[in-house]
Amino acid sequence: MNDRIYRPALVVVVVVLGFLVAVSFNTTSRLVTARPQRVSDLVSVVRDMESQRAELQDRYSELREKMDTLERNAAEDSGVRSSFTQELERVRQSAGLSAVVGPGVKIVLADAHEVDPDNDPNDYLIHDSDLTAVVNALFAGGAEAIDVNGERLVSTTPIRCAGTTILVNSARLGSPYTISAIGDSGALESFALSDPVASLVFGPYKTQYGLEASISRVDELRVAAYRGSMRPRFASATPGGES
Repeated sequence: MNDRIYRPALVVVVVVLGFLVAVSFNTTSRLVTARPQRVSDLVSVVRDMESQRAELQDRYSELREKMDTLERNAAEDSGVRSSFTQELERVRQSAGLSAVVGPGVKIVLADAHEVDPDNDPNDYLIHDSDLTAVVNALFAGGAEAIDVNGERLVSTTPIRCAGTTILVNSARLGSPYTISAIGDSGALESFALSDPVASLVFGPYKTQYGLEASISRVDELRVAAYRGSMRPRFASATPGGES
């Protein structure tokens, strides 16, 4: 009775085990067959990489030779490059794009500390016209570089009133105003004090309204570089650089 019950189950188990063994053998056979193919593929990849490395090494050698040639040519042209660099720096200095040092004068202008209520309060302030007069006198005296509170003056620099401040370039400056000018200190001082308009700040205005105005010679002072844009809006070079 028991054999009749278990015999069909045993047959089923044997069939399943046979199927699993067959599947396992088939899978193993495929792996064994695929393994040489994978090894062959990896060898091919390694060979390709070695070939690419060799090509890159050859390319590197060629570039190194070209660089050596360029360096030798640059060494031969060093005199020309040095001259060009020096000329470019002189142009930058003349245009105000480089900070410069040298002898000159320092002028300090400031509003009055006290205001007479019976007079116009504007008389007790330093105005853009005062700064302009002093700067023009310094340029007339041969100033090679000027800045006002660190703002370098160039050919396009505006000096104009902006409420209670003065606009120089695009910066709003307030009292006191320190003007640094490089040049012959004796000539700069003489022109500033003798100019018909600039001299008013150092004389009558200072005495009558209490404005602060002083000028001193300096053996070495620094004038800042221009920090704004110098791109022209309307001017353009003539064709071929004609004068």
